[in-house]
Amino acid sequence: MVDDGLRSRATKAIGYLGIGGALVKVVSLGNTLVLANLLSPADYGLMALAMMVIGFIGFLNEVGIGAAIVQKENLTPSEVNGCFAIAMLISIVLFGATVLASGFIAGFFKSAQLEAMISVLAVDFIFGAISTVPMALLRKEINFKAISFLTIFNVVFQSAINLYLVMTGHGVWSLVWGFIAANFACSVGAFVLSEWRPKGRYGWREASGLVIYGLHVTLSRLFWYLYTNADKAIIGRLLGPKSLGIYDMAFSLATLPSSQVTSLVVNVASPLFSTLQNDHLRLNSVILKLTRAVTYATYPALIGMLACSRELISVTLGAKWMDILIPFAALCLTGLIKSVDPLLTQALTSTGHVKKVSFYTGMCGILMSLALVTGALADGLRGVSLVWVAVYPLLSIKLLNDVCRLSGMKMMDYYKNLVPALAASIAMGLAVILLREILLHFHLALPLVLAIEIAGGMLAYFFWMIYVDADAIGEIRQVMIDIGLSERHFNRWPFNRVLFS
Repeated sequence: MVDDGLRSRATKAIGYLGIGGALVKVVSLGNTLVLANLLSPADYGLMALAMMVIGFIGFLNEVGIGAAIVQKENLTPSEVNGCFAIAMLISIVLFGATVLASGFIAGFFKSAQLEAMISVLAVDFIFGAISTVPMALLRKEINFKAISFLTIFNVVFQSAINLYLVMTGHGVWSLVWGFIAANFACSVGAFVLSEWRPKGRYGWREASGLVIYGLHVTLSRLFWYLYTNADKAIIGRLLGPKSLGIYDMAFSLATLPSSQVTSLVVNVASPLFSTLQNDHLRLNSVILKLTRAVTYATYPALIGMLACSRELISVTLGAKWMDILIPFAALCLTGLIKSVDPLLTQALTSTGHVKKVSFYTGMCGILMSLALVTGALADGLRGVSLVWVAVYPLLSIKLLNDVCRLSGMKMMDYYKNLVPALAASIAMGLAVILLREILLHFHLALPLVLAIEIAGGMLAYFFWMIYVDADAIGEIRQVMIDIGLSERHFNRWPFNRVLFS
């Protein structure tokens, strides 16, 4: 079992980490939905291709210097200055190399517009190098307030620039200039908020040790990036920017619930798993409890979006995005597994089994890439969607098996742990579908139908939790008390059903 102090600290950490991230997600989602109605799927596909290339090269930009600065205990001013100088030098070299290679990259993806877009976006390498040391020092000082401010400012400022430029007719370049302007502002902001300034001696030789450490971090991140972006590269190359734009939007919406909830829980799970790595009984208990907590939040969101997907896409994105429905449905279903898998990989990482994670990631990267190429060539986006539903769940069994063999957990116990949230979410989804069939007879406006479906689904899930799955209410009650709310607030309905049951 998990002791009360450990559980309380973990819950409070999730609460603190969630506020800034939730605000960023809300602003980012609002910006995406507005721009989606003003730009075409092809525009989003072009930007996705350009950012995929920039993101990949960007991993080489700071060569893990930021992570090295955070990790090393005693840093001298000359070491920090040397890191800054190396980061700036590398960024200038990468900027020039990217500009020279932009024509080849555009030709590979069969899109002439990419050449200019990639060349302009490459300027961000220099902005990123400028902020590498200040941001790393803010993280090292655990100055989450400053980091959260910069993150929120980046999203809000970029959204404002994007919207203004789109409204003034700049098309896909609105996304490019918004990205550049926001990152430049954040680089300046990092310098302002950090007390460090590049003055004194530049210790190139001292800094080289940090760079070597950072290279190991960078290589592992590169493999992860290749694995998580292989689908976009394949679709962009084989099916073109429009199909990639549709897929990328479907991916963004379908991963919205898990990207926030799961990332928060994983951040807190990492030290917990490390602490309990030699106590398999308690480790298994924590894995199951955190997994169940994730499912209670993500499963209803995923199945709810799937149940009302036609109305959701039509109202929020418009008719030009209706081709998103099939990949969106497939990614929502796959999300039931992808939302909980990161806890398993974190369990392996935190208990010192990084090689198993690397092997699993590499295996998925190769097999999923081959399957996605086959699916795309066979039936376009429908084929890609089928691959996600049919192949990825099979691969995830390997990951769970690795964790079970190391911790002694039974696979059946893990799958049983998913059932309560899955059952509640399916019941909610069926209620939404039934409600929609009833509403069709009244010829209501589509936004009103969507609003009623969402409200009806929330009520169905709420009452299922109260009258069918009382354990869930008990766990929610405990979480609220752990955060710091008074226990007396939870001695009333529906929480008192747990107390007296």
